[in-house]
Formats: sequence, structure tokens, C-alpha cells
Amino acid sequence: MNSSNGGNFKLKTRLLASVLGAGLIFSSIPNVEVYAHENLDQEISAKKQEVSTMQEKEREMNELLGKLEAKVNETNEKITSTKEDISKNKKEAKQLEKDIAEVEERMEKRFELMKKRARAVQQTGSSSYIDVLLEAESFSDFVDRSMALTKILNADKSILEEQEKDKQTLEASETELKTKLEKVQSELKEIENLKEQLTYQVNDKNSMLAAVKEQRSKANKELEDLENQKAIIIAEAKKAEEEKAEKEAIAVAEEESKTAETVAQSTGNAAAKQTSKSITAKKSSATSNGDTAKKSSPTSNGSTVQASRPAAPSAPTVKKGSGAIETAISTGSSIVGRSPYKWGGGRTAADIQNRRFDCSSFVRWAYASAGVNLGWTTSELVNQGRAVSASEMKRGDLVFFDTYKRNGHVGIYLGNGTFLNDNSSHGVSVDSMSNTYWKGAFKGVVRRVVE
Repeated sequence: MNSSNGGNFKLKTRLLASVLGAGLIFSSIPNVEVYAHENLDQEISAKKQEVSTMQEKEREMNELLGKLEAKVNETNEKITSTKEDISKNKKEAKQLEKDIAEVEERMEKRFELMKKRARAVQQTGSSSYIDVLLEAESFSDFVDRSMALTKILNADKSILEEQEKDKQTLEASETELKTKLEKVQSELKEIENLKEQLTYQVNDKNSMLAAVKEQRSKANKELEDLENQKAIIIAEAKKAEEEKAEKEAIAVAEEESKTAETVAQSTGNAAAKQTSKSITAKKSSATSNGDTAKKSSPTSNGSTVQASRPAAPSAPTVKKGSGAIETAISTGSSIVGRSPYKWGGGRTAADIQNRRFDCSSFVRWAYASAGVNLGWTTSELVNQGRAVSASEMKRGDLVFFDTYKRNGHVGIYLGNGTFLNDNSSHGVSVDSMSNTYWKGAFKGVVRRVVE
């Protein structure tokens, strides 16, 4: 083996070693982009599932709202029909009053006729019908008098019977009409109460639907952000691969150049020198291509910031002192009639500043002003403090109602059968627990959070 062949063998050996070394160096770098890509795929899949769930909830809510609104329309039709019945019965009552007046007038005339007959008998000096008969001057006169008396007696009897019959008929009619009117009025009141209940339910469902739409919109936006992040990571991964290939090419070119120069110096071979120049040109070309790739690679500094609400207390809170109760009630009462209801509201600084709450966040906010830390949802509130019976509830206790779900609504009991709450129909208001809707929804669940 001559020196030239030996030099070429060494050159090939060193080139092989440099290529393998560069490959090991770059392949040992952790592929962070791949892991990030996989994590994003999982998040995108979960977010798509969340959007799908929200869409299904929205569909169910719309279907339920349609049924509730149909019931409201049906109730309105019943109310209209009942009002027409009441109007009809009132007309019948007026006609009956007119009939009663006519009958009373007839009875009064009959009474006057009977008084005249009594005076006539008195003027003749007769004390009885027998005296009238005994005063007959002849048999035929006796018969005439007897027939006349019979007619008078029959007429009097007929009058009395007619009067009694009319009286009983009118009394029965009055009783029947009064009963009918009371029944219709009772039905109307019942239907009005039903309408109020349906109105509460429709308002609740509308609020829930609005919240679901808002959550779906938010989830769609987050999904879009995640997909944008994925596109950025893919672009950055592509850029990293190009840079990796560039660095490998440069490393190989540098090693080839060094090896060729060494061989050229030891052998004086012109071909080796030419090889060195060629390798140097390759290196320059690789560097130039790398710069071009860098200029064309996409970059982004986008970021997503998500708000999070504070965590609910992990344990029930019971604070002593009636002052805390009065402070909470005073704070809550200060916005009665001035706070719009918002399903899921009261959990951000903007909502609290603008006094936009739902039932549970309102209760939490009111008690927070008194230093009492409560949960954010009815599910959390119903497990705080201690349970007391409805017969023992007192001012400041939390009262729960089965509305759209079990214990779906909460308020602060004020005493005397009233409570302070934030509801979908009136916002923050003071309501009576004897109200048909609240009375039906209250199942006796009461929690005492302040002793």
C-alpha cells in the first residue's frame, strides 16, 4: 500500500467518524417540540370534547325552554278562558239580582193584597171565615160565599206557595252562583301561581342557557388558541430540523476540510488540495442555505392567559357573633332591586364590581363583607355550617330550594317568613317563603353558618 492510498483510507475513516459523531451529538438533544406537540393534541382533544358537551347542553336547554314556554302559553290561555268565565258569571249575577228584585216586588204586591183582604174582613166585623158563612141570608148566598172563600183561600195558598218556591229557587241560584264564582276565582289564583312558577323556571333556564353559550364560546376560543399554538410548534419543529441539518452539514464540511488539508500537506497531492477547496465551498454553501432558512422560518410570541377563580374553602365555616349576620344582611340588602341576576356571575372582579351575581355568589359576597368565608356554589354551601330544622331556623340562616335541581337555589333567611336572595326573575330581592313557587320549592333544608 502506497502513501497516497493510505492517505485516502485515513481520510475516509476520519470522515466516517465525524459524520457518526455529529449524528450522535444532535440525536441526543431531547425533542421538546414532539412532547409539546403530544400534550397539545391531548388538550385539543379534551377541549373539543368540552365544546361538544356544551353544544349538547345547549340543545337540551333549548328543548326544555320550548316545553316550558309551551306550558306558559297554555297557562295564559287558561287564564284568558277563566277570566271569560268570571265575566260571564258576573253578568249572570247581575241578571239574578234583577230577577230577585222582580220577585221581591211581586211578593210585596201580594202582601199588600193580603193586608187589604184582612182589613175588609175586619171592617165587616167578622172574625173568621165561619162568621162569613153564618151570615148568609139564603142557601144560595151560603154557596156563593163558600165558593168565594174557597177561591180566596186557594189564591192565598197559591201566592204563599209561589213565594216560597221563588224564594227557594233564588236562594239556591245565589248559592250556586256564589260557589261557582269562588271556584273560578280559586282556579284563576291557582293558574296565576302556576304562571309565576313557570316564569321563574323559564328565567332560570334562560340564564343557564346564556351561561352555557358563553362557556361554549369561551371553549371555542380556547380551542382556536390551542390549534394556533400547535401550528406554531409544528413550524418551530420544522425550523429546528432545518437548523439541525445545517449544523450537521457544517460539521461534516469542516472535518472534511481539515482532513484534506492534512493529507495535502503530507503528500503534496494537488488533487487533495482541490478536494479541500471543494469542501470549503460546500461549507460556505451550507452556511448560506442555513441563513436563508432562518429568514423564512415562522416565529410567534403569542401566549394565552386564563383567569381562574379562587378555590372554595375546604372546610365548613362557622363564625360566632350576631354582628356578622347583620353586616351580611345589611350588605346584601343595599343592592335590592339594583343588581341584575347573572348565572355563574360574581366570580370575577368585574362581576363583583358591577354587582352581577347568581344566588350562591351573592350569599358568599354578602357574608364575605362580614368576614365569613363561604363556598361559591349551592353544592358547597349546603355542606357548610350545621343543619337545623325548618322550625328552628332564624335570621341569618341559609335556606335552600329545589328549583332546576335539588338545592339549586339559596338565600339568607330574614325572619317572619321572608328571605333575601338573588333570583333570575327579580335579581336581588326580598321574597316570601309562603309564595306559591318558593313554598313548593322549599324542602326544609336549612344551614346555620353563623352562631
